[in-house]
Amino acid sequence: MLTRILTGLVGVPIIVWLLHSGGMLFNAAIFVLAAIGWLEFYNMAKNKGYNVFYFSSGIMTLVLVGSLMYLDDSIYTLYSLPLFLVVTIIAILLEGLHKHCKGHLVENVGLSVMAVLYIGILFFHFGLLRQLPFEPVVIGSFVLEGGECFFWLIMLGTWASDTFAYFVGRKFGKHKMCPSVSPNKTWEGFVGGLIISTIVSTLFYHFLVGEESILLLILITILLSIIGALGDLVFSSIKRHFGIKDYGNIMPGHGGVLDRLDSILFVVLAFSYLSKFL
Repeated sequence: MLTRILTGLVGVPIIVWLLHSGGMLFNAAIFVLAAIGWLEFYNMAKNKGYNVFYFSSGIMTLVLVGSLMYLDDSIYTLYSLPLFLVVTIIAILLEGLHKHCKGHLVENVGLSVMAVLYIGILFFHFGLLRQLPFEPVVIGSFVLEGGECFFWLIMLGTWASDTFAYFVGRKFGKHKMCPSVSPNKTWEGFVGGLIISTIVSTLFYHFLVGEESILLLILITILLSIIGALGDLVFSSIKRHFGIKDYGNIMPGHGGVLDRLDSILFVVLAFSYLSKFL
């Protein structure tokens, strides 16, 4: 627990600085995290004898996330992301065909596609959300850009949900959510985390921005809490399948990049589109 706390004390100021800086610096940090996350996924599969393709999955994942540093917002049209996915999947199939003699063709192709979806698409939306052109929020002499404000909404809500779900589950948890995937998660903990997350996120956004319907904020934060819990379970099910406790150990006490960001990744993806209603 001490190691976990110390890592947090070091990491939180860095997160605050990067998030407030935005721009190239923030996107470069997202690129590095995506690269580490892809390697964690690759090593997990490799330890079970599978091969996540370097070129069609790894390089294309980094091309997608790295594009955030150089491309203008106007390029992110309705058709750009699906087109990229089509090209990437075709490349993965061709690389799989080239390496079919090494065995596990279907598994390797499937894992390579999963890596692009879970790493490339999800981390891409980190940068996309931060760049959203919403009105900045002024607090005295401190200015929060629109995308930055949304990120704080997500992170505070997710951290509140995770923290209170853990403590409520330990104290009152009796009914398991999905014991075959995550035996320590309970419905009582989930509901406790959902309630606190909804309160924290709604109050944060309402008092900071103060323009939206309370009911709309509550509905969106409840939906995000549910999506975050599902994201956590999805990543946990993958770890359970491959027989590992953590994806990596780059963050002492927290595991790897994918361990720390599992639920936030899904929430950021969802909120990138739900934010249109705010």
